[in-house]
Amino acid sequence: MSRYILPYLFISCLYISSAQAQHTVIMKDGSQKKGEVKSLSGPTMMILSNGKPLDIAVSDVRTIHFFDEGAKESAPAASNRREFKNGFDKIEYVMEGRTMTKFPKIGLGTKDNGVVVVDVTIDKYGNVISADPGAPGSKTTDDKYLFVKAQAACQQAKFDNDPTAPLSTKGQIFVIFP
Repeated sequence: MSRYILPYLFISCLYISSAQAQHTVIMKDGSQKKGEVKSLSGPTMMILSNGKPLDIAVSDVRTIHFFDEGAKESAPAASNRREFKNGFDKIEYVMEGRTMTKFPKIGLGTKDNGVVVVDVTIDKYGNVISADPGAPGSKTTDDKYLFVKAQAACQQAKFDNDPTAPLSTKGQIFVIFP
């Protein structure tokens, strides 16, 4: 009987060890490392990424996502959109872990319309560092003029202050011209 149990145990051990966890390590600078977290020792952690060990300083890690390979991927960024409304003006934005506190003012004076998607980078204090209009998804009747208006508006935006946030966070603001 033990003759049958040993091969069974050996095969089950091989099967269990071949199943690998997939982790995503989000760094404070916003970059991501995918692999399997293998160890955490003192100020460093080691992940196995593409079969190669990679040592990472724990102080550089913002968060770690643990999930099964067979599980559904996280929802696309479009479902994380938040809306900020002020009178007739409407802005939508995607900024992970942050909330808009000051609404950008959109100047009137144009009959052009559409949506301008602006790639925005903010600092940990919520100030806009850069605003680049014309990201994929922008659809307007006059790109040049509305891009300039959208950029100027987004530079006025303000997000919540988070001292524990990375030095910069990237997101998007969707400026809607009616």
